[in-house]
Amino acid sequence: MILLINPRTSKPSEVRTQFFREPNLGILYLAAILDLNDIPVDILDLEQFIDLNDYELESVLKERIANYRIFGITSLTNTIHLALNIARIIKNQDKEKYTILGGPHVSFMYKEILEHDKKTENLIDFICLGEAENSFLHLVKLLTSELVNKKKFKNYEAQLRPIKGLAFINSKGKLAVNPSTDNIKLENLPLPARYKLSQDNYYYTVANIIVNRGCPNQCSFCSRQNLFKTTRIRTIESILKEIRDIQSLQTYNHINFYDNININKEFFKSFCKMFIEHKIKIPWGCEIRVDTIGSEEAQLLKEAGCRLVATGIESANKIVLKTNFKYQDPERVRNGIINLKKKNIPIQGYFVLGLPGETEQSFSETIEYIKSLPIDEDDELNYFVATPYPGSRLWDEKEHFHIKILEKNFTKYDCNHIIFETKELKKEKLEELYSKAKKIEKEFYRKI
Repeated sequence: MILLINPRTSKPSEVRTQFFREPNLGILYLAAILDLNDIPVDILDLEQFIDLNDYELESVLKERIANYRIFGITSLTNTIHLALNIARIIKNQDKEKYTILGGPHVSFMYKEILEHDKKTENLIDFICLGEAENSFLHLVKLLTSELVNKKKFKNYEAQLRPIKGLAFINSKGKLAVNPSTDNIKLENLPLPARYKLSQDNYYYTVANIIVNRGCPNQCSFCSRQNLFKTTRIRTIESILKEIRDIQSLQTYNHINFYDNININKEFFKSFCKMFIEHKIKIPWGCEIRVDTIGSEEAQLLKEAGCRLVATGIESANKIVLKTNFKYQDPERVRNGIINLKKKNIPIQGYFVLGLPGETEQSFSETIEYIKSLPIDEDDELNYFVATPYPGSRLWDEKEHFHIKILEKNFTKYDCNHIIFETKELKKEKLEELYSKAKKIEKEFYRKI
């Protein structure tokens, strides 16, 4: 039996709110694929044990892992410590169990993670790199075959070589890497196995649907374009099937669509018309670039039933935006927001402090820009700290951006801590400006 584990990562303030959403869709896809291949698989979503403290949660984990041999654990950068602790609990129970890690952080940091683990605790057997739908299936088939015996596993390392997107420490104690490839056809993936999520402790009311993988943009602070080398958009037919599947579960009352649904104009129109033509009534929200939203696009979103548009505005300073490869005009963003607000579509605007090129003056410009936007009590504003996630250009090209990374504790890579300083802004000044930014955010929330 295979157990896929999602660590509990939500903040207490997010529980039972619109921010409390389904687990990483990656494990839901993996569960569906294993299920289709007649491989017994379960999901342990620790987020669903919302009323348990850490001690009680660990007791649940120890009890649940007893009957499984292979474990897939997902994590982000600021939750890798949770994934490693889960692996530690598994290995303490039985060192013969297999632990497989996946997710964006380990996809970029596999070398450092595996080599450090080899010198210390030996908690990790394999890391699946990038898109894991093929590699995880092939690996699990090998590990569950009668031929594989852990004590003789080095005899079967040759069978690992064809599995693309895999990293591990081989029998000689050396790092072995099979490079990953973007060869997943999204329309061929099964629907995420939401039916595998427990309904006993907490059932989700907000669903997430991925409409594409990859991104044509090159924003310095994002690792998405590095994680998925090519941009692929799902077919409308496959998205419609997933919406129908979600509705059939009868527990969901909202759907969020990721990532930008308007990276392709024709897809955007077809996407909106899908809701209209099929008379889909479930409320939904999406991520979008608002600088391309005219009155026609805003009308389409309204007719399609869109209840919220989330958009990354980042800064109102063109130099900051250009320096970080965020090619959008703040005035066109403003016009897009105006068009959306004319149709009474709420906005959730994201801003980022401390990007390379940021100065006190550019920060002031952005604050004044925020005050000038036509936002009201229906809208939300979030101000984050620039964070150099592994895989992003900020991380890979530190010297190019002239940034000095101050914080190596990945638990703080949550967009709320000062991780680096620039030649323009030192840590003390960034902390001062961030305090001002959060005050603006709080003032806005007091209005609502």
